[in-house]
This record gives sequence, C-alpha cells and structure tokens, in this order.
Amino acid sequence: MARDIGANLTDVSCSGATTANVLTAGQSGQPPQVRAVTSAARAVTVTIGGNDVDYLGSINAYSCRTGGGTDCGTVDREAIDRTFPALAGRIGDVVEAVRAAAPQAHVYLVTYFTLLPASGVCANVPLTEDQAAFERGIASRLAEATAAAATATGATLVDLAAASRGHDACSASPWVESYRPAPGRVTYHPDEAGMRGAANLVQSALRAGGQTATVTFRSGIAGKCADVRRSGTADGTPVQLYTCNGTGAQRWTYAPGAGGTLKALDRCLDVSGGGTADRTKVQLWTCNGTGAQRWVTGPDSSLVNPQSGRCLDDPGSTTEDGTQLQIYECNGSAAQRWTPTP
Repeated sequence: MARDIGANLTDVSCSGATTANVLTAGQSGQPPQVRAVTSAARAVTVTIGGNDVDYLGSINAYSCRTGGGTDCGTVDREAIDRTFPALAGRIGDVVEAVRAAAPQAHVYLVTYFTLLPASGVCANVPLTEDQAAFERGIASRLAEATAAAATATGATLVDLAAASRGHDACSASPWVESYRPAPGRVTYHPDEAGMRGAANLVQSALRAGGQTATVTFRSGIAGKCADVRRSGTADGTPVQLYTCNGTGAQRWTYAPGAGGTLKALDRCLDVSGGGTADRTKVQLWTCNGTGAQRWVTGPDSSLVNPQSGRCLDDPGSTTEDGTQLQIYECNGSAAQRWTPTP
C-alpha cells in the first residue's frame, strides 16, 4: 500500500509486542516503538493490545493441548480477565504518545483479524467448545477496547475484525492461517489475502480521512486535463493532454500536501526510464516506489517530480488532444498548472 500511494513507510511492528513495548519497554534489542514516530509523520496505523491479554498465546496453547501436542504452555484466564478493564486506557495512552511525537499525524486504530468462525471450529483449529468460546470472548473484548480507545482519543477506528468475518481460519477464503499452516507460515497470523484485505481497508480509511484524494487534474490550458491514453493499463501507456471528460482515465488518486504517487487505473504516473532531462515523456507504469513515480505539489498548482526537480508539463502549451505530457524545468506557466478538481 505504501508503494502504491508513494508513502515513506516506517514499520516497527514486532510479533509479541504489548502496549508497554510501544511506550516504554524495548523488545528484542529494539527501543520502544513510539521512538520511531517523528514530527514529519502524517498517518500512523496501530494494532495493539492483543499480547497484553495473551490472545495469540492462549489460542495457540489451547490448540496445542486439544491437538495432542506437548509443552503447550498455560493459559491464565484470571490474569487475562484482570487486564481487560485497563486495556482501553493503555491503547489510548499509545494514541496520545503518537500524537505527542507527531502532532500533525492522523492516528488509525486497526482491530485484529477475526480468527474463529461465529460457531464451531474445524480440524485445523483444534479447540474445545469451551476454549473456542473463551477465545471469541477475548476477540470481542479486544475489539471493544480498541473502539473505546478510538472514541476517547478521537483516533479513527479501522474495523478489520468486522471486515474479516467470514474469512476466519476455518473459512473457504481465509485471511489468516490455521493452527496447522504450511511450512514457513505462522499459526493464526494473516496470509497474503488477509494482508491485501487489511491494506484495502486502511487505504479506504486514508481516503475518508483526507490523507488521499481522487481528483481530476485540470490543466492551465482551458478545458484540458491529464489523461491516460484510451484508458490503457499496459505499462508504457502515454499520459497525455485531453479534453476533460470525467472518465476514469482522468481520475487520479494522490496524497495532498505530503506528496507521493499519482495513480490512475491502478497504475502510477511515471517518468519514462527514470529520466531527469527536460522533455522526458511521462507514462503509466506499474507502481514500484521509485523516484520516477513520486510527485509533490509545488507553486502555482504545479506537480513536481523531486527526483528530477522538474514539473509536469504540456509541451509548447499545446491545446491538441493526444499530446503526450513531459517533465520540464519549472517555470510557472499555464502549461505546468494542474489544478486538482474533485
């Protein structure tokens, strides 16, 4: 997702982390995670609290026992129950610590994947009825604590738990691994489909929160827009000047202010060959996170490619439909004015 929107990603997530590992206690030789948050951050996603209440530890221990394993570990239900009343506050403390480090950041609290079906289990999720009921209780209380923390702090709730119902470890289209995953996989952790689902959900939240927007870029040349030729999606399809028509070929998703990619038809605006010279053409290309695909808004509604230091440009200020756009030394002319229009 970060590659697709052109975000600079800092990922300090770590398996087994508790709220204390985010706030005050190092983990595996690393400092508390909040120290990675800088004042430049504009969006921070957080999923936390599950290890405070031994969510994965307990479901793995129970699955081990019921599945006939040995050295399965213990589950302290009383300790788990004692922790829950404080959990929303702990998650809220994480949000406030992030805001202290990055006052302009929008914080998104993402709930955990749904691991179990609403009733029953399956062969690869070996739990008794009582164990499954207890784990469902942890999941629902964890989601409630996260929602309460979001309400109390004004963070945005991203309800992955709800979105992943029907994609549990026993489903025909799982988003998480079962207790008996393929080699190299981790029990009760997300698979590729789950990560795609989570990324899509977070990306929708970013749009709703104003971190990204989908617009038409209207040229300073009257009546013309930045357009993907014939709505093509093949790599190398020219991006051109064309009469504004409101089609998907002229709808671009970008990150206002922060900069990133300009994305249309699930591809990114790209400087051909990563070029930096005047008159290098621009095209549509698979999003790849390179400097050739990064754009920031500049003076006079310009779109600047930082790698080259040049602006998106209509060659010779032409008014002819089908003219392929280029990069050119920024000059403040109408040929370089691209006004985002919802």
